[in-house]
Amino acid sequence: MAASLQMNAVDQENQAVVFGILDKEGWPAGLCSLANSAIFLVIDHAALPAQEKYYPMVKEKADEGIIGKGDAATLQDRILMRKGEKQIYGTQTASVRKDDGTVYYLWPVENPDKLDELRKEVNLPPIADYIAIFKQQGMMLVWDKSLSVDGLKQMMGKN
Repeated sequence: MAASLQMNAVDQENQAVVFGILDKEGWPAGLCSLANSAIFLVIDHAALPAQEKYYPMVKEKADEGIIGKGDAATLQDRILMRKGEKQIYGTQTASVRKDDGTVYYLWPVENPDKLDELRKEVNLPPIADYIAIFKQQGMMLVWDKSLSVDGLKQMMGKN
């Protein structure tokens, strides 16, 4: 609990600094890749209104090659998930507690038949590889193409 509170406090401090710069000057030019990634991560960890506000800037920087296209795709999917909509690139998961542990489900996808094609366009690995990464880390990720957003929310205990 204390670590979570500390992380939230650090996130808020980082957001105040980064959002102040973005609002006043836009995305700074000439930064190293680590600094550009840090700006993205501050936006990625922000509340939904801030994510929506700065997403166009993230998309622009991804199109320019300043940050990865996969980063912009991840943020777009996260925004859609937080709004209760289907995602596009299959980057977001939801955890469901079961008697024998936690199972992760891929948040429902808008176009499952084209998912790998869409992921390739933004330099993300095929979904089977993504699922395998979870398995390698001792976690189970289930992709149920028939699962709706409402169905997954019910499984999570949210309505």
